[in-house]
Amino acid sequence: MGSLIQRGAALLLALQLPVASALEPPNQPGASLAFQLLSRCANERQPSICLEAEGALKALIQREEAPDQRLAHPRCLGALSHVETVLAVFRWELETNDNLQRVIEVAQQQCPPDSAPVGQ
Repeated sequence: MGSLIQRGAALLLALQLPVASALEPPNQPGASLAFQLLSRCANERQPSICLEAEGALKALIQREEAPDQRLAHPRCLGALSHVETVLAVFRWELETNDNLQRVIEVAQQQCPPDSAPVGQ
């Protein structure tokens, strides 16, 4: 009886593993896509585009928070955080598009071009 319970538990666990992997987040957007969306937001000032840019920026920030990423390009995370702040103020229409674009360009200089994250 104990063996049957163990097999049942193992089978249940095996059935749950594919479900768990299906719930993992999709591939995060790369830096170039995030910067393209941010530039479109600055130029067009459309709420839907800015919201999409904000999501891509948050995914990029999350990627850059990894210790190996911080070591590889230490100024990127700070630059992205600055973009996040200016973007929030821009969305409240309290910041100019020129300043947002300037901050985006600085972040592009500080962050690496699209490539696999360090260590992968």
